[in-house]
Amino acid sequence: MSLSNSRSGAAGRRGLARAALLLAPLALTACGSVVAGSSSGAAGSPAAPVSARQGALCADKGAVNHLAVTRKGMVTHVQEQRFTFPADVSVTSAAQAQNVAKALCALPPQPTGIVNCPADLGITYQLRFAADGRHFPVVTVASTGCEVVSGAGKLRTISAVPRFWTVLGKAMRLHPPLAQELFRGTSKAGKHCASAAAQLAKSVNCPGQNQPGQNQPG
Repeated sequence: MSLSNSRSGAAGRRGLARAALLLAPLALTACGSVVAGSSSGAAGSPAAPVSARQGALCADKGAVNHLAVTRKGMVTHVQEQRFTFPADVSVTSAAQAQNVAKALCALPPQPTGIVNCPADLGITYQLRFAADGRHFPVVTVASTGCEVVSGAGKLRTISAVPRFWTVLGKAMRLHPPLAQELFRGTSKAGKHCASAAAQLAKSVNCPGQNQPGQNQPG
């Protein structure tokens, strides 16, 4: 081998060595990104969507064995209404709790678009279902207005299925008649006054603003 060939060969090897040193960090970086992605994926899967978590009740309603019901609402309206049962009621019968869950999941979806509804007083009930200590997302049902149900997946409505209130009232061991009126309450003004849920403007004999066209008391 000639001296020139030997020198050119050495120079070529040094060039390859320098190229390898420059490429090594890039290779390590690329490998590191792949490993990090793999390890992070194995460490835990992304959280389930809210709709999926809320839909867990209807997917496993047969396992429900406890239900807690809490009345909520606009303070002024709740104070104006009289209720025949306490604001917090527990349903310890597994069969009755399951009946409520089944009736709730069978409700039709809330219609889209503009919907005409009765007066909404903001009176709602929070339903907390449980199965052997495992709690499902809180379901909120409105007893006035459009009677919308939220927290169990898609929005539902009770307005077309008034029997739901009968199922819920029976599970809570309330006194009949088990109808919507029981859950929206009655006016404290007296029997001669219409319920606040039945009308927005009150008559002359009831507290509040007079209806248009009526004589003002002198």
